[in-house]
Amino acid sequence: MSDSPIEQLLSSMDRLELDGTMELLEPGARLLTADGRRADGQGAVRELLASFLGSLRSTNHEITSQWHIGDVWIAEVSASYELQDWLRLTDLPRVFVVRLKGERISDVRVYGAHEQPLTEHPTGEEGMWVGSRWIPPL
Repeated sequence: MSDSPIEQLLSSMDRLELDGTMELLEPGARLLTADGRRADGQGAVRELLASFLGSLRSTNHEITSQWHIGDVWIAEVSASYELQDWLRLTDLPRVFVVRLKGERISDVRVYGAHEQPLTEHPTGEEGMWVGSRWIPPL
């Protein structure tokens, strides 16, 4: 097993293992997601992770670069997701900043560019704009 807490965290998340992911975190852990949602403490973090993982059919994170300074780990990551509605989002750039407290993760911050929650995407039911003209759904 890797000594990188980011690799361990992403591996557990890629297996969609909520309990395994929670075992890596210390009880007072904090989480900031790429879409700006925050959780503080074990219960709130579990709830946020359950919501995130529950919206996915599958996920894959590939670390492209990683640094370790003291108790802080930083990684550039390429993330891909398949949502429950089969929408695929691939090669999304992410930066993970993880802080340790002893052997467990105390803080996870995930950054992306102009992120919305993964489940907020057009379905086609709302119509679409073509140029300056609105086309209603069929």
